[in-house]
Amino acid sequence: MGGPESIHHTGGLRNGRPFPVEVTFLSDWACGTGTSRHGAVDREVQRDADGLPMLRGKALTAVLRDAAETVAVGLDDGATDGIWYAWVEAVFGSQPGASSRQRPDPAGQFRPQPRTSPVPAALQGRPLHLPGPVRAAIAALDERSRVLAREAAVLLRPGVQIDVDRHTAADDTLRVEERAAVGLTVTADWQLTFPGLAVDVPVPWEAELLLRAAARLVDAIGGKRRRGAGRCRVTIAGDDAAGDDAAGKSADGDGADGQPAGSPLDALLERVDDARSPAEVLPSAVVDPAAATLGARTSDPPVHRHDLRITALTPLLVARGVLGNLVLTERFVPGTSLLPMVAKALGGQSTELITGGRVVVTNATVEIAGERSLPLPRALHRPKDTDQHQQLVNLLRPRADDSQRLRPMVGFCGADGAGGIRIAEVDLVTQAHAVVDDGPQRPTEDSGGLFVYEAIAAGTALRCELWLPADADLDTDWLDGEHAIGRSRKDDYGRVRVDVLAPGTPALVARGTVSDSRQLVVWLLSDLLLRGPAGEPVTDPQALAATLAEALRVDLALPDDSPDRLPVGFLTTRRVESWQRRWSMPRPSLTGLAAGSVVRFDMIGVPDEEALRRIEATGIGERTAEGYGRLALQPVLLDRTTVAVATDPADEARSAGRRTPADPHTRAGQATPAGRAGDTPALVTELVRRGWRRELHRTAAVRVADDALRDLLVPPDVSMAQLGALRTLADRLTAGDDPAQVRGWIAATRRNRPRRESWGAKRLDLLDRLASGDEVLWSHLGVHPPADVADELHRPAAGWLLAEVVRAAVERRRSTRGQDGPTANHHEGVPA
Repeated sequence: MGGPESIHHTGGLRNGRPFPVEVTFLSDWACGTGTSRHGAVDREVQRDADGLPMLRGKALTAVLRDAAETVAVGLDDGATDGIWYAWVEAVFGSQPGASSRQRPDPAGQFRPQPRTSPVPAALQGRPLHLPGPVRAAIAALDERSRVLAREAAVLLRPGVQIDVDRHTAADDTLRVEERAAVGLTVTADWQLTFPGLAVDVPVPWEAELLLRAAARLVDAIGGKRRRGAGRCRVTIAGDDAAGDDAAGKSADGDGADGQPAGSPLDALLERVDDARSPAEVLPSAVVDPAAATLGARTSDPPVHRHDLRITALTPLLVARGVLGNLVLTERFVPGTSLLPMVAKALGGQSTELITGGRVVVTNATVEIAGERSLPLPRALHRPKDTDQHQQLVNLLRPRADDSQRLRPMVGFCGADGAGGIRIAEVDLVTQAHAVVDDGPQRPTEDSGGLFVYEAIAAGTALRCELWLPADADLDTDWLDGEHAIGRSRKDDYGRVRVDVLAPGTPALVARGTVSDSRQLVVWLLSDLLLRGPAGEPVTDPQALAATLAEALRVDLALPDDSPDRLPVGFLTTRRVESWQRRWSMPRPSLTGLAAGSVVRFDMIGVPDEEALRRIEATGIGERTAEGYGRLALQPVLLDRTTVAVATDPADEARSAGRRTPADPHTRAGQATPAGRAGDTPALVTELVRRGWRRELHRTAAVRVADDALRDLLVPPDVSMAQLGALRTLADRLTAGDDPAQVRGWIAATRRNRPRRESWGAKRLDLLDRLASGDEVLWSHLGVHPPADVADELHRPAAGWLLAEVVRAAVERRRSTRGQDGPTANHHEGVPA
């Protein structure tokens, strides 16, 4: 097998390093959300957090893979198990569950079944947004122009269903669909990461050729792409097919810069006959048995070394179950998803430390006021008859009023500076996706069709604790940065920014007095996994008492549970469906006591302080390295009869976990001033112009409902011929023609005494000012566009206003005739 030195390259894509991907749309495009707005739009386009159209990375990856499969079949001379199809799997990943819906090749043979070991995708895509400078310039506009620019990026397309028998529009089938405007370019940084290669070395040229060739074949994306929508040009790392013909070439065949002419793809295609399979090119990972020895349990507990703040840059999906076609997400990030990232930062010592119980990565819960939140204790209940819950009742303590009806609460809580707590919930978003079959090229029931992902919203900040030995080496420089976690992290989900912080212990886990107490209160901060004698999962509190008593070296027993005594505890169970990501197969379920459960035990003996610290550091039960089995002993929070809940008008507890994502495509260049025309991208100027054109047209139609404005511009007794002439001239103004014709008509009207008396001098002067670019137009419309577009839009706006006035005058005259019967004809020259 070849090593990195055997990989020839052309100076293009590098392993683990981002490269730009651009999609320029040559027609309207419809990459929708699968949802509608009732009474307005039947199909919405996908928008980002700034309200601008975007393209999902999952959609582009899918069409690129389809094109790459076509390239592979061609390069392998029609074979479906050749070298180039192996590269398709190496770049885009294998599909273990897709064999039942694979498309046959031209020879009628189905593609091969998945390989023995599934191959993870090396290509990591991201959602594509408008360029950063464009987004920053739009964000810097005033509020009205910003809204109009966003509206101008989307247009509405009406449509109907054609009856197959009558070949006419079917009844009740009118629909309105949104489409993003033509001419937009969306971009993102993608990367290729092959596990066997070092970072920053060139990727195999075969993978680069396949990706660039696939991009050349993609000419449409999104909905209705076979009916003209979604025409596009995909550019990967500067390889633009449209730019090849435009590149200047000298007489000797070289480019304008003296270098050999041609795109990177042209150079790669010359080496097609030298292609080798991924097994020959990519080095296999060699496992050193000495570096992967199991660790032995030690008496020294880990210490709280760091806190990790995890900020979601894209929606974050940690699947907790499936409900129909809806994939549900957790409200937190379990330590199971974070441990691989920490293990990589630990290096070769990670296996020994983890198996020796010397590493703990807690669940990442929502951050509240700079502090990690905790699961709300289930012993705290709120009054049921009111929506206000400023005071929570602790049912583990005696109550004075037993007649009050209470209900349990769930969520996360953090300490309040005034001695109470703050309750926070994680914001969730839902996004619809579809599985497109290769054969019919549309979603079908065989492949699952439409499915919906529920995910933690982008911008949510979560925090976890990292417990390590004091002398363990941790690569904080690598850990502090951007990573991908969770489900579907190779495209639209799971991109996070990790900040390594100094350790901070939540105030709510402060321990009360244990030595003088005959009872021990246990608050589970995460799920607890315990096993019975036969290896079965157990959720009996007696098993918890036995395990905890052995660790503390005391006797613990459940109190008598009688109606006249306080409750023993508030316990519930939870089942986690584990999943094997590589094979896309289920693993054994994890069943245990749920986080937030509270129980009290009768205690005989005094636990040792060192034992208390060890349990709080490592937890109990199974899989403690992944954050399971965390608990608080004798928490001060549960010593109170009531607990105050902070009520902040700004709802700080909820918004504390939301931060602005530091996405280079969303926030880069935010400080760029947009007030100077030289700094404003041309696309932003065009969107502002389009938006204000729509707004002025709508405003003109609304303003003519004012009778005073109509009478100010058009006399009530003017002839229909005069109205027709004014309408014709208004249409010419709308088209941007020179106002000389309008002013000539006004001058001719002034010379004609009957017409002059019919119109009146004031009306003619006002019409002259409107046609000449006077600012009085904006006062009559009630809006004023920005200065950089006001002069350009003055003539069309004046034309729209006059055309709408004429239309309203004609409609009023027709309605008057319908009510009063035919009126005498108004001849020119007859004064009012």
